[in-house]
Amino acid sequence: MDDDPRPVRQCVCFKRTFAELKASGANTLDEIVERFQCTTGCGLCKPYILRMLETGETQFEILATE
Repeated sequence: MDDDPRPVRQCVCFKRTFAELKASGANTLDEIVERFQCTTGCGLCKPYILRMLETGETQFEILATE
């Protein structure tokens, strides 16, 4: 069992890890969408990708939803 408190590590629809996106050198959400299509499936990865772009982190706790 994985005890890491930050289980969110990738775009589920397109199987791209946030570490992979960061390593690609993409610097904007538009660039990530264009190159990897992330956020265009279910869209649940968008707030995590935005946070990755802002902080450089690639693993996240589950964000609360409204």
